[in-house]
Amino acid sequence: MKKLRWAMDSGGFWELDLSTPITLSGQARSVPGEPLPLGLSRGSRLSRCQQIDFFQRFMAMPFVPSFSPNTGFFLQRVLSLPIGESWSTMLLGQLNVQKFVSSLRKNKTKHLPDSSWLQSIGRNFIQKSFYALGFSSELSLTPDDTLLISLDAYGDEKMPQKKAVLHHKCLLLKIPLGRICIISSMPFQIPNSSLSTSVFLLEGTNIINAFVIVLSQFPHHNLTMEAAWPGLFVDGNGSYWDVPFSLALDLASTALDSGASYHLFFNNCAGSPKQYEGQHSDELPPAALLPGFTAKGVASLKKNIDLWRSEASMLKMVQPYDIFLSNPHISASWILGAVFSAYLGDNSMKGQRSCSLQGLKDFDLRIQGVNSAVTVDSFASASLTAQHGNFQRLFLDLTRVNTRFDFPSGSKLLSGITSVAYSLYNSQEPKVEALQAICPRASLCFQQQIIGPFSFRVDSEIAIDLKKDWCLSVKNPVFAIEHALQVLWSAKAVAWYSPMQREFMVELRFFET
Repeated sequence: MKKLRWAMDSGGFWELDLSTPITLSGQARSVPGEPLPLGLSRGSRLSRCQQIDFFQRFMAMPFVPSFSPNTGFFLQRVLSLPIGESWSTMLLGQLNVQKFVSSLRKNKTKHLPDSSWLQSIGRNFIQKSFYALGFSSELSLTPDDTLLISLDAYGDEKMPQKKAVLHHKCLLLKIPLGRICIISSMPFQIPNSSLSTSVFLLEGTNIINAFVIVLSQFPHHNLTMEAAWPGLFVDGNGSYWDVPFSLALDLASTALDSGASYHLFFNNCAGSPKQYEGQHSDELPPAALLPGFTAKGVASLKKNIDLWRSEASMLKMVQPYDIFLSNPHISASWILGAVFSAYLGDNSMKGQRSCSLQGLKDFDLRIQGVNSAVTVDSFASASLTAQHGNFQRLFLDLTRVNTRFDFPSGSKLLSGITSVAYSLYNSQEPKVEALQAICPRASLCFQQQIIGPFSFRVDSEIAIDLKKDWCLSVKNPVFAIEHALQVLWSAKAVAWYSPMQREFMVELRFFET
C-alpha cells in the first residue's frame, strides 16, 4: 500500500500516489495536506494495465495476483488492443477467486445436473461480483506528454470509476556515467524514458495542439492534471475515502540534487466524501476532502551531501542488476520549505485544524473567514542513506539503509517549544503533548540482496509515543521481495504485503532508487 520508494526521491518531501489492490487502477491519492505540503506528484511508473501487459509478455505470468481483505483474492489479465504508434487501448479483466470458488461449492452441493449447474454458474457470474472490467485508452501527444482516459466497471452495484489524466513529464535521469563505461560493451538498450501514463483521443486537432503549446512552456516541470469521479483517497490512518468528483492540477519544477524548487497544487472536491465500500468506522472525513477549492504553493531548498562514495572499480564485463544501485556510498540530505495554503468552501476547516494542538497555544499564521481560510507554514526533513555493495555478485552484494526524519510544521514546533520552555521556567513538568509535538516523524527503509536479482525490502514508520512505557514502535510496515530486471537497466518487479492493511500486490516499477 505504501510508496516503497526511497525517502528523498522525486524531490524530497512530496508524497506519491499509494499503491493499493482495492481498485482496478491499483492506486489511491493521498489526502492533500497529510502531511504538509502534500501534492499530487507522480512517480515514474506504468499504469496498472501496462504493468500487467508487461508481466504477461515478458515474465510468463498468465495472471497477476493481488489481495485485499475487503474484496478477496484476485487474478488479473489484460488484453492489449494497439491502434497506432502513439495510441493504444487495453482491457483489464479481474476475477474474484474466493467468491467464484464459494459459488462453485454452493452449487455443487445442490446436486444439480451438469447442464443446470453450468447454467447456474453462468447466471451467478453475470449477476454477482465475481469479475470487474477496466478499459483504458492512452494517447501520446508528444514524447513527454500523455493523456489517459479510463473506465473501471464492477460486477456488483458499485459505482463505475472514471478518470482522465493529462501528464507532462520532464524526467532527468542521474546516470553514473563512469560506471556505465565499464559495461558499455555489453548489449543492453536504455528504454524510453517516457514512462508516464495517459490516454484518450480528443476531438479536433486544435485542442491537441493547444495542449502541446501550453505544455511546451514548461520544459523543466512536471505537470499533472487529473479529473476523477469518484476519486479514491487514503488518509494518514490508512482509511480509504470516495469523493464524488475530484479535479486537481499539480505543477512542480524538476528536482535537482541540490538547490531551490517550487510546487503548485490546486484541488477541487465536489460532493460529500464517504468511506470506501467494505470499510466501517466512526472516523470523520478528512477536512481536506470536504467540498471546496484548495490552492497550495510551496518553495523549498534542498541540499545533498556525499559523506563517502566508493572509488573502487566494479567487476569488468558484469552488468549490475540495477545501475542506480551500483555505487556504494553514504550520503545525507535535507530540505527546508515554506507553504502557503488557501481554502474556499467547507474544506476551510482544514485551516482551523492544521496547527491545533490540544492544550497548547497556537503560533500559526492564519486568516480565517466565513467558509474560507489562508495559512502560512513551514516544514523540514532530513535523510541519511548508506549502501554497501555494487549489486553485481550473486550473493549479498547489496545492503542499503535509509532513514528519514520529518520535523513538525513550524507552527506546531513553535507551539511545543514555547510550552516546554514555559513549563521549565516555572519549574513544572512539561506537558506530554508539548514534547510529542517536538518529536519528528521517523521512517526506515532497509534492503538486502538475497540471491542474484532478488532482494528483500522493508519500509516502515517509527512511531514515537511518549505516553507509553516503550516510546518507540514500528508503525505500518510493508514487506517486499524485489526482482531486478537486469536487461532493462533499472526496473524491478515488486511483490509486497502490508500487515496493517492486509493487502498484497505485484507491481512493475522503473527508475526508482
